[in-house]
Amino acid sequence: MELIDLIPNSMSFKVVTTLDVEDEKDIPSDFTGRVRRSMNGVVCYVAWYQQGQLTNPGRLHPAYRRFRSNGQVKYDLYYTNGKLHDPSPNVPAVRGYYANGSVHYEEHYDNGRRTDGSDGSPAVTKWRENGTVRHRLNYAAGQRL
Repeated sequence: MELIDLIPNSMSFKVVTTLDVEDEKDIPSDFTGRVRRSMNGVVCYVAWYQQGQLTNPGRLHPAYRRFRSNGQVKYDLYYTNGKLHDPSPNVPAVRGYYANGSVHYEEHYDNGRRTDGSDGSPAVTKWRENGTVRHRLNYAAGQRL
């Protein structure tokens, strides 16, 4: 089902086409807008496309957000022109969450390649549920160091 939504955008509104789908094959290859995928009446994810490629709709709004069955965020993915890419030095391209909402892992990307963050943080950091660091991995241009 295709809908047209008005979304607040700073001091104005943005008109957005929204597709509600139950199967990815229902997304047109050149689609621009928002896709909501549901299973059994529960939203699984929301994805934003520009000309068929995942692209963040705003600087700090992820292109792809996956939800748990209870509606909590499972992970966020930030894309630029279809490639994972950190939206800012302080925000990694990938961030996953435990069911309690605490951060489980973060991954930094530059133009689709896993790489250490521009702020010097390791490309991959994983935490235990108690908040202690489980491990850190360093990468440069997609290669593990």
